[in-house]
Amino acid sequence: MSLSSVDALPSPTPTAEPERFTLHAWTTAQRGVAVTARLVMMTCLLVFTTWLMSDILQGTQTLTAQPLLLGLVFGCGLPVVLVAGMRARARATLEVDATGLVLTLRDGARLEVPLEVVDAVRPWRLPLPGPGLVVRMKSGRALGHGLEVEDALPLLVALGRREGSLGEAAAHPLVRYGRARRELWKKRWYHLLLKLVVFPLVPASIFFRAHQYIAFGGPFGEYQVSGLTAYLRSFGRYYAPIALSLLLIAVFWRAVAEGLSLAAAKWIPSWTRGVRRGAEWCCRLVYYGGIMAFTALRFLS
Repeated sequence: MSLSSVDALPSPTPTAEPERFTLHAWTTAQRGVAVTARLVMMTCLLVFTTWLMSDILQGTQTLTAQPLLLGLVFGCGLPVVLVAGMRARARATLEVDATGLVLTLRDGARLEVPLEVVDAVRPWRLPLPGPGLVVRMKSGRALGHGLEVEDALPLLVALGRREGSLGEAAAHPLVRYGRARRELWKKRWYHLLLKLVVFPLVPASIFFRAHQYIAFGGPFGEYQVSGLTAYLRSFGRYYAPIALSLLLIAVFWRAVAEGLSLAAAKWIPSWTRGVRRGAEWCCRLVYYGGIMAFTALRFLS
């Protein structure tokens, strides 16, 4: 379904079979904890990224591997694990039929909401721990569970078929942003493995090999003099700071890409997909090509 279809939702028509959506249902307290964890992680990454960029611009090296590693483990790793565990427990199923909504939680509990008591379905103002929706009742209260769903368009279109006004948020900038993000941002585990674990081996190996020639006269000089353990430990002293620095660089350009994509969804809706696609390719070019160009300059300067 293209984004252009959101401007004219189909008129409400009865549908015999309910439509089912897999999502995550958060209580207010659960979402509060998850949002706090996300903000802690983002703050930690911002601090270290700013520190690294300052070092790069000033030609210094005040950010060392030990504080960076500790900060990333406790300030980023633990929040990520916490949110992942909470998200697994928040997994739920939402059914939309001709008469109402049925939310089935992971523990088997069911919440049934007649469409006649629903006033509106709106995106979260703060898309954390991910993009989501709030269901507002005509009484003024909200459904006790917020619905985290990265691509909310199919759900909103399904609601619009039952009750036209409930699908109006399909044209919201955050909905357009979430749909383009899901379709065009590759975030499988093996992409992250290649980007953050395998690729850093390339610049690390280049600098390590140069060090071996300078200090020991050959690519395996330290191995021949001090043995395999010392040789691998020496390589680790190059790989660890480079891998951690590349992680921060990836975070910086990811923030730029997300900011541009969100701005396009808000201000230039027809460019949403194009800007997202361009931002993703620019991120790859700057990350992979830029790092290799920077490595080459270190030897030429």
